[in-house]
Amino acid sequence: MKKYIFALLTGVMVTVSCRDSTAVKPKDAPEAEALAGELTKGSLQTLAIAQLAADRQTFVGTGSAYPILANIYSRDIYRLDPSEPRYLNETIVGAPDRGSFAGGGGWAGQYVTIRTSNTLLTALANPRPGVFSAAELSAIRGFAQTYKAIAYYRLVEMRDTIGVALQGDDPTNIVPLDIICKKNMNNYVAALLDSANTNLVAAGNITFPWSAFPTGMFAFGRNYRSVPNFILFNRGWKGKVDFYRGLDHQAPQPALFTTAIAELTQALGGAAAGAVPTANFTFGMYYVFVPAGTEAAPNPYSDTRIGINPALDSVRPGDTRASKIVNRSTAATIQGITLTKTLLRSVPSAANQSAPIPVLRDEELVLLRAQAEFEAGQFANGYLDLNSVHTFYGNAAYVPSVLIEQARSDLLYDKRYSLLGEGVQRLVDLRAYSRLNAANYPKQTATDAYNTAFPIPKAEFDARNGNITPVCN
Repeated sequence: MKKYIFALLTGVMVTVSCRDSTAVKPKDAPEAEALAGELTKGSLQTLAIAQLAADRQTFVGTGSAYPILANIYSRDIYRLDPSEPRYLNETIVGAPDRGSFAGGGGWAGQYVTIRTSNTLLTALANPRPGVFSAAELSAIRGFAQTYKAIAYYRLVEMRDTIGVALQGDDPTNIVPLDIICKKNMNNYVAALLDSANTNLVAAGNITFPWSAFPTGMFAFGRNYRSVPNFILFNRGWKGKVDFYRGLDHQAPQPALFTTAIAELTQALGGAAAGAVPTANFTFGMYYVFVPAGTEAAPNPYSDTRIGINPALDSVRPGDTRASKIVNRSTAATIQGITLTKTLLRSVPSAANQSAPIPVLRDEELVLLRAQAEFEAGQFANGYLDLNSVHTFYGNAAYVPSVLIEQARSDLLYDKRYSLLGEGVQRLVDLRAYSRLNAANYPKQTATDAYNTAFPIPKAEFDARNGNITPVCN
């Protein structure tokens, strides 16, 4: 990525990263009126990069709550820090504190992304005459709506049935809005992704109308500066959301499994079950990180305090994904937990600090489609997709089962090791399949709480005088 793009990303983030709560007026978020009224190509560039920077910033920071703390909840990794016991005390020892970085984490950054989306959408109402075509305006609208939907969905991933605060479109209104229940928020996210898709399709075969893009949008097998390719990204997220809407414990919608299969197939370019080229598994949108300097934003997994949970299932003999796990240079023990292994990407190096993380890539889409196929009763197709991944890493193909729990177990093995160190997918899956409990994991500490979701942060709790019961009407 060219240095000027990083400088622009960093400069914009200075303006957007101070907002901590939906209950506080976002004075530091970029607003359309601060960009001299009419939307121009120059102000669009600033707003678009602000959008992308805000989204990436949710992954930046040592011990970042999204995704590091979520990975501790799911027991894939632990972060042992002698000077900061909350990485364990508020995850696997006891209940999280809504007032701490651990309990209240993974929240504010998503609302910065939502605010930048709203700002960009507001700016579209006042474009400078003759500067943008109708197709370009439609493309920009779909772009902003997609990122807004992703940010809300990530809040659902972290809070689950606890609920998510709705962010008002009016930045001058500081009255906190309702906490929305999981079902309604997921329905809203799905509708927002569909609205975005309608706008992207209407834009046609064009590129987004600004000039500077982070390399994560075009350097990993697919050029998402192209609107038709960005549609694949949007449909991938929609398939992901619809699959988990189908599994929702409180309001399951099993008819959505076949919907998700169709959307994920579209995101995979129409490839049939088992037919996605393995060379495409790494294709996708990525976050690109900067290890040092004034633009520093290192990969959050590049952290010497991270280690692999000793209770992690053993990688099967011959599975080449075993290379993701290495021995620590020295063992670390805190509160009775001893870590002897770590992620390869956590070993200190400049390369690890700058290593990209996928936002969404084809291998995850193949595994999501296999999940949806299993839940829809399409076991043959599910195993075609699953085995395309499983055998790629040197394993003998699974013998297809028609038992849903066996199919889920097979799927979860591959999803765990394929996506290890890439996000919060494991927490979402264990929760969806009711496997984050003592029946599946031995207690890691004497008071192991088996936490599955993060609380509403204290600022939101206080702004509502403690009334955080999710609204679901």
